Amino acid sequence: MPTKEECQKIIFNLGLKLGVSPRLIATRLLCEDTKQDMLNGEFPLDSLELHVKVWKQAGMPDFVGGP
Repeated sequence: MPTKEECQKIIFNLGLKLGVSPRLIATRLLCEDTKQDMLNGEFPLDSLELHVKVWKQAGMPDFVGGP
């Protein structure tokens, strides 16, 4: 299972790779349950990349905070 710091690094690197602010990924896309799933090793990283790509194409709506 990855540590919190490793998860943050994964999100940071994915943001750089896809041209998206890592902070927005962490605050607008990933809810606390999803973050916990990452820490528990229950959220595949290739799935995370796909989610970020689709979210970006959708205009990066705020799924965590709502409209």
